[in-house]
Amino acid sequence: MVADGLPEDPYLYFGNLGKTEPQYKIPNFVGLCLVPRSEREIKHDLNDPLPVPDNSIKKIQAQDVMEHIPKDRVPSLLDEVYRVLVPGGIFRLSVPDYRSPLLKARTVFDHKGNVLADLMMGAKVEYDTKNAAYKTVFMTDGSAHLWFPTYEHVLDLILRSEIRKSSKITFHHYWLDDETSVTNSFPENEMFVFRCPPRDLRAGGKAISIIVDFIK
Repeated sequence: MVADGLPEDPYLYFGNLGKTEPQYKIPNFVGLCLVPRSEREIKHDLNDPLPVPDNSIKKIQAQDVMEHIPKDRVPSLLDEVYRVLVPGGIFRLSVPDYRSPLLKARTVFDHKGNVLADLMMGAKVEYDTKNAAYKTVFMTDGSAHLWFPTYEHVLDLILRSEIRKSSKITFHHYWLDDETSVTNSFPENEMFVFRCPPRDLRAGGKAISIIVDFIK
């Protein structure tokens, strides 16, 4: 089923497409979100199939959205992205990189170094006396980061999805390990990414987000 309100040649933007977003100035872009706030948005739950036919979309962008979706659901959404892209179409994914010192400063870790919660993004940690272990409590309004991306996490999700069949997959920004930040230049291609240098220099020019382009 094709959603009503799509332009003739739509580009998909996952999440709210606010008027302050550069993509809002590009008439092809339509936001897919749970709570539409403007005429450029369509109500859609990203846990459901995308409301467009196979091989029909030239550009898709997911900016700071995937980390709000349960991690085990992400491969299915990537399958959908691959399904609807035209051959040669592009998908740009950006998620926060939890190897960035900027993000580490606001997170809680367990004794093995695993991230338990991002305290700025809808989560807190409590001690479960019954099980003698910490537990993470997430806000249920959609604001919480439900998983904490690293290069390895994102690569694993790609390999579990049909999107691994893309003709080209390019990681532009990411932390390879705790010491190595990669920030290669990439074309904007109408898909502006806000949380990355040189626009965002809170990390001194080092990576803040994992930014990946997929060409079908």
